[in-house]
Amino acid sequence: MVIVVKPTIAHAIRCYLGLSETFIYSYLKNIKIYNPIVLATETLNLGQFPFHPIYDSSKIKRFSWWWFRDRVGYYLYLHKKEYFEHILYFKHILKKEKACLIHAHFGPQGVAMIPLKQYLKLPLITTFYGYDVTQLPREEVWNNAYQRLFKEGDLFLVEGNNMKQSLKNIGCPAEKIKIQHIGIDVEKFQFRERIFHPDGKIIILFCGRFVEKKGLIYALKALNLLIHKHPHIEFRIIGDGILRNDIETFVNENNLNQHVSFLGYQPHRVFAEELKKAHIYIQPSVTAQNGDSEGGAPTTLLEAQATGIPVLSSYHADIPEVVINGKSGFLVPERDADVLAERLEYLINHPEQWPSMGREGRRHVERNYNIYEEVENLEHVYNTLVSKH
Repeated sequence: MVIVVKPTIAHAIRCYLGLSETFIYSYLKNIKIYNPIVLATETLNLGQFPFHPIYDSSKIKRFSWWWFRDRVGYYLYLHKKEYFEHILYFKHILKKEKACLIHAHFGPQGVAMIPLKQYLKLPLITTFYGYDVTQLPREEVWNNAYQRLFKEGDLFLVEGNNMKQSLKNIGCPAEKIKIQHIGIDVEKFQFRERIFHPDGKIIILFCGRFVEKKGLIYALKALNLLIHKHPHIEFRIIGDGILRNDIETFVNENNLNQHVSFLGYQPHRVFAEELKKAHIYIQPSVTAQNGDSEGGAPTTLLEAQATGIPVLSSYHADIPEVVINGKSGFLVPERDADVLAERLEYLINHPEQWPSMGREGRRHVERNYNIYEEVENLEHVYNTLVSKH
């Protein structure tokens, strides 16, 4: 029997893996012709995102061999601003695993991988996802760091054309940028045409962190404008975060408690179950005051459309590429609760359009965001870079 040894790609992720980062997990689990390994400085949610091998530097014990070696390395290293904790440990892992390429997830990890790229002469890909391209470059230290990354890195991946332009605007050469869509396993999301039963509730679903860029407060403001005319609405919210008190205060002050259900943080399987119950999915993302934005588009919009739900979102970042306005859902200007309420009421009053919008959304996701096709595209990128080194 011939044993085929797959070449190794090292995926650098600061924390493996945030609850909202299912898009990274989808790639790791579906890569076929390469052997993926993970380099991390912290591990979370392993029960939800099982993977092996993960090399986690936070597991290195104080006063151990690698602990001492790291400190000696730091004092001997001339360019200390580019030195990060346990760099020598990760260098050892990359050599042991015979890695042929480093794929960093998020801009800061790309910066952290520069010395390893230089040490081992490996190609370096960095994928940008959102805050790392919209918020961090406002800080001089990160802007300077990114200029080094743009010079040293071989390729930079983004979700869509809006993020591509954002990356160009902060100094990344256009010829080094490539669009790589977020992909989902469409077959794991059961498609069902939404039908309204006149004696039942209309369930609206939101999923996201309670942070400014997710725009949850505007969804609640739109609900408040409509609830007196449509008391049969139930708004179900998955998520939590730093704006929890503000959100709850708005709900209490406007007597929306009987219409709003806070489900808290939930594993992805619960979100998938909630999608099955919902009639409309809402995601009114905005650019935050500190510059933070989606960068690309929330993966939840893809997953919602895959199940056949009409979606309501905003003209923000790359969302207009993900949601087909007027066909798979509606888009509204950022922070405009009045127009959001108007479009939401239209959907509520025209349930006969839900099935066709759902079918259009499913087709769009199948054609443009299928994880299996996107993995093939990514592996082609890997092949091209590896063959040059």
